[in-house]
Amino acid sequence: MGQDAVEANDESEDIELNDDELFPSLCMDCARHPSVKKLVAQDCTKGRCALCARDDVDVRNPQNLEPLVMVIRALVRFHYDEQDYNPHWGGESVMSLFYDDANLIVEPPKSNLYVDDFDEWLNWPVYPDWDKGIAMFAGHDHGDRGMNFAISRTTPPGFSELQARLLTENFFQVESGLEDYIARFINDIEAMLPQGEVWFRARVGETKTFHRFSIDSMETMRMHVPWLGKDIGAPPPPKAGFGRVNRAGVSVMYLASDPYTAVAEIRPHPGHTVSLGGFRSKEPIRLADFNPDIGLFSQSDQRLSLYAIIRAFDRLMSMPVTPDERTPYLLTQLLAEVLLRHGFDGVRFRSSVSQGSNICIFYPDKFEFVSDHSEVRQIKAVAYEIEPVHSALAKEPGDMPFD
Repeated sequence: MGQDAVEANDESEDIELNDDELFPSLCMDCARHPSVKKLVAQDCTKGRCALCARDDVDVRNPQNLEPLVMVIRALVRFHYDEQDYNPHWGGESVMSLFYDDANLIVEPPKSNLYVDDFDEWLNWPVYPDWDKGIAMFAGHDHGDRGMNFAISRTTPPGFSELQARLLTENFFQVESGLEDYIARFINDIEAMLPQGEVWFRARVGETKTFHRFSIDSMETMRMHVPWLGKDIGAPPPPKAGFGRVNRAGVSVMYLASDPYTAVAEIRPHPGHTVSLGGFRSKEPIRLADFNPDIGLFSQSDQRLSLYAIIRAFDRLMSMPVTPDERTPYLLTQLLAEVLLRHGFDGVRFRSSVSQGSNICIFYPDKFEFVSDHSEVRQIKAVAYEIEPVHSALAKEPGDMPFD
């Protein structure tokens, strides 16, 4: 902040500040994304919010806005193509993104009094150094205008090359290349799952059914007995098929953070009954987390490029494939073997079918079955959510490759 607009009066201990001295910031209520809320909470004070124009609310310290600005920039880069906000490519402005109520980053402005301040933070400096900040715009490269594409939908350099090598080379031939590729961020993805935490597993069907007469309702009910213990646990090595993070014959245990995610991940059909079971961690579990807080990587474009690689692995592990499609998971299967040698007990990744998350545990005996969560559920319906995407019947001159 510059010099005070009002200087102290020698005859009074009180200092009155001009209204302009209340520099706007962002309040907790206007922060939507968990990473943005976290940055506000980390250095919080009473002040004025640039988006809702309220005073005396909990805001990020206006003297320390850079970390907050960089995480917002990182989220814009993650969710949006540059053409969505850069006038050079047909967009309007970065600020225009936040007037859309569908944005996941901040609440739409409720007042325009201080929006210009917010807009200025997002756009200045325009081109920080690669290792000192995050740029909203791709800028110029040898005279040719480039464009940033949404990190959530792009494949980082080197990722496709490793995938392609696994189509013609053995795992052990590609392993050193993958080791080098992840070495830059392997220490950033470590997360500890505490002892005693319960995760869930599902299996289609049940062990048996029987009829029970209820005196209270005077009705005969059909009772379902779920799969229990080892019958719903990890399959033994001879029966273990290939999975997202394991080769065939390697016994691992896939678990979900909640019952709905566990059921959705096995993709049952309407009419199926599904058994649910709970498994509790017997000790602290060291996981490689491929859905970390973006705030850990929002200090610079250099760090954000590592986050792009991490999330590319996350997308690949989350991606559902049909049973006859084995090649998409070759890279994540090799990744698991590399992580195992680095002392990790498993990996955590997002679910593509729910808001929950999944873990794959390399050592199934680190979890124990607990019967408290056993039950049977019946699938009533399966819904698909679709949305249009930009499509074309053929490439045109000037189109750029995706990778």
